[in-house]
Amino acid sequence: MSALVPLESTYPEGWLTGQLPMGIREDDFMVRFATIFERVAETIRAGADNVEYVGSPAVTPLPVLAYLGQWMGVDLVDGRLDAEHQREIVATLGRTLTRRGTAGALRELLESLTGGHVSVIDSGAVISDGPVPTYRPVEVHLQRTGHLRRHEVEAIVRDEVPAHVPVVVRILEDGGPA
Repeated sequence: MSALVPLESTYPEGWLTGQLPMGIREDDFMVRFATIFERVAETIRAGADNVEYVGSPAVTPLPVLAYLGQWMGVDLVDGRLDAEHQREIVATLGRTLTRRGTAGALRELLESLTGGHVSVIDSGAVISDGPVPTYRPVEVHLQRTGHLRRHEVEAIVRDEVPAHVPVVVRILEDGGPA
């Protein structure tokens, strides 16, 4: 992982060698030898000092973004996208995680992924015990698919909508109404 904090401003030269006992500090060879460990330890310290930022999509190293998305249960972060778009997708996943399966969360996620306006029409339902009603389909209208293909968008929608609810996806760039 790359350090997020610049080494030169955080760890002054001699921070480790300055702690050597007096007799060893006077031996030039021992000081140069200990300096090797000081330089190696700087990278380890930088990693430890930055661990609190690894979970933040705004500053985490790019290779960690896909892992964060998978950790939230969604494999949607494409490494070919520009860094800011990847960060926005992961941030959106985090914001919508507790609302997953709702029309609002689905709209927000699809807008983040496609970069266009999305409309989700959901009749919603609260059911008590008894026979299960027939559900009207959840309709998703998108301006475009962005970097995704149509079948990928449909798969995302099916993953986010409860399994027993039918889904209709309409994409404006296909020529259909939105």
